[in-house]
Amino acid sequence: MIKRRYKSDRSKFTALENHLLNTFFSGLYFSSADLISISKKVNLPMQMNSRELLIKELLNKSNDAGTLPQVIAILSKMIDLRISEYHRLSIDYPAAREPLANLAQKATGTKNLLAREGRGNPYE
Repeated sequence: MIKRRYKSDRSKFTALENHLLNTFFSGLYFSSADLISISKKVNLPMQMNSRELLIKELLNKSNDAGTLPQVIAILSKMIDLRISEYHRLSIDYPAAREPLANLAQKATGTKNLLAREGRGNPYE
């Protein structure tokens, strides 16, 4: 009996997808609704699904459609809003300043990762 092998379409953005999914590393949480609204802004039809599949689909479809720079710009703007919210909350709640500063630092790192991903690999 021959086993059928499942062929997985390995994403070009696997590292970025994993980073965005893990709040511990990214300092951010993008809901399914956030990801769907981004796809609507760049005219990419997407169905409600798990965050993992939505992130993968958003990055890969936008890359194929040539709208990846717009998606990265929208994500960067959302990250900037979250970072400013972390700073505002750290002023309003001084006892939470340290954890919020850590989240802001991680979010800044995520924004830098997005910018690097947007520039692409010059060796490809």
